[in-house]
Amino acid sequence: MAKAISLVGPSGSGKTELICRLLAWFAAQGLKVAVLKHSHKLDLADAGKDTGRFRQAGAQVVALAAPGLLQITQSSPTDPPLTQVLTTLAPQADLILVEGYKTGPLPKVALIAPDNPDSRTDYPRLIALVSPEPLESSLPVFQPHQTAELGRFLQQYLGLG
Repeated sequence: MAKAISLVGPSGSGKTELICRLLAWFAAQGLKVAVLKHSHKLDLADAGKDTGRFRQAGAQVVALAAPGLLQITQSSPTDPPLTQVLTTLAPQADLILVEGYKTGPLPKVALIAPDNPDSRTDYPRLIALVSPEPLESSLPVFQPHQTAELGRFLQQYLGLG
């Protein structure tokens, strides 16, 4: 079963950039990694494309197959439960990096943006912080460029060999 970790923080704090670096680091360790991005709004870039037209016309599931790519979009009347999405992704991954789900049940790494008043350190199940500036905390604190150090910490925390 795949392990999962959430990376949380305000918009512009560097979550996507850090996830991309962690993806590369974990892949170099031989792990298969999936990514789940949680969004509060639907913002698909396919609105004018055939796949978007199929969804708008009522398709519950639309698949796009191309060399090197299989993309599946499934309609959902509500925000899909995190457990359902993780269960869907788990067979294809050793690790699932989740962007968001701030109040969800997964262990979390919070990205702190010192100039952003929306930065928080009180998320449930918080295990580490990432900040460009030194912080006083009982949790491990990593700087944004410390990808390998954070990767090793997460690997050990999640028991990924």
